Amino acid sequence: MNIAIFTDTYEPQINGVATSVLSFKNELEKLGHRVYVFCPSMAGRERKTPGVYRFFSIPYLSHEMREQRIAFPFSRSLFLFHRLKIDIVHFQVTHFVGAYGLLLAMLYRIPAVHTFHTLFVKYTHYVKLNRNLAVRGVKFLSRQFGNRCIRIISPSPDMRDEVRTYGVTPPIDIIPTGIEFVPDRRVRDPAGIRRMYRLPAGGKRLIFVGRFAREKNIELLLEILRDLNARTGGYSLHLVGDGPDRNNLEKMIIELGIGGEVTITGYIPREHVFDLLQMSDLLVFPSETETQGLVILESMSVGTPIVAADRMGAGAVMRDGRGGIAVEPRKEEYIAAIERILNDPDLYAAKSRSGLEKAAEWSASAMTRRLVGFYETAIRDYREKRFGLNR
Repeated sequence: MNIAIFTDTYEPQINGVATSVLSFKNELEKLGHRVYVFCPSMAGRERKTPGVYRFFSIPYLSHEMREQRIAFPFSRSLFLFHRLKIDIVHFQVTHFVGAYGLLLAMLYRIPAVHTFHTLFVKYTHYVKLNRNLAVRGVKFLSRQFGNRCIRIISPSPDMRDEVRTYGVTPPIDIIPTGIEFVPDRRVRDPAGIRRMYRLPAGGKRLIFVGRFAREKNIELLLEILRDLNARTGGYSLHLVGDGPDRNNLEKMIIELGIGGEVTITGYIPREHVFDLLQMSDLLVFPSETETQGLVILESMSVGTPIVAADRMGAGAVMRDGRGGIAVEPRKEEYIAAIERILNDPDLYAAKSRSGLEKAAEWSASAMTRRLVGFYETAIRDYREKRFGLNR
């Protein structure tokens, strides 16, 4: 197949959607498919890659959205699009580049599909509008984009159920993003990683990996760390990532008096993320807005258990009890789960072992095979709808 992916975020940006697109692209190409990615330029920070077409873009003016780009349809790739003989258009976000992809699919009569990666109704605080109006706008756009697709992907059942309430009617398949599963992954230079990221020699290490933004609920982790150390001591927290809420978090760390127990790494190489996960005792993930929470599975893949909020995609991953514990996103419940899992060696070993088993089931290759089947079904459905027969 010739597959066109339209996305408003792609490397060198670091986030779940960019990771998902790159992961599926690599795996699809391993299977012999041609994948063309259409995405924003990144002010010269991007590397030139065959099959990746960039739209001219500018950054958002808002400080909270500074990592995102506004793309304009100024690209010679639009004039070359018809030569690519695209079989299916897959747009990732209901924003600028996604709209260009949907428009091209309609213009050239190509089946269009979409993945609802993000629970945008929980991100409306970034919009300078009345919140109720912003939520209604998000649902309207989701419905308008979604109902112009032949089929839709949701990373989790919870997200599928959510978009159904918006009036989105096409068939929805559950296909999470797979992870890079390396059964014998090892930290190559533990001493060097420890020095580079100022890891304490002892104690119990908690880790969070993700974008520093209000919807990630990281403030809860800082309060949890303060209370854990007030009770028993010996805990540290490593915040891996960056984002618009970093200054607020740094101020809160000072106010709580926990500066000596918290490390902020900023964005770091992906391999180092796996190193830090493997060298930590527990991933703590309080976000209530994740449609999947890839880092949860990545943590499982190196044997590090998780305590995560029992909400949306993260909760769906955790509810079977394998790999960790899902809890209500309240401080006391988090603390109880953290102490329970870290103070019981047998339970810790069981969660680590079951997490490794689950991670193997969610490999990128396995999920990509499901995606190929989804594409084939979407193309067949489109032909039947358009021509009234399967040909």
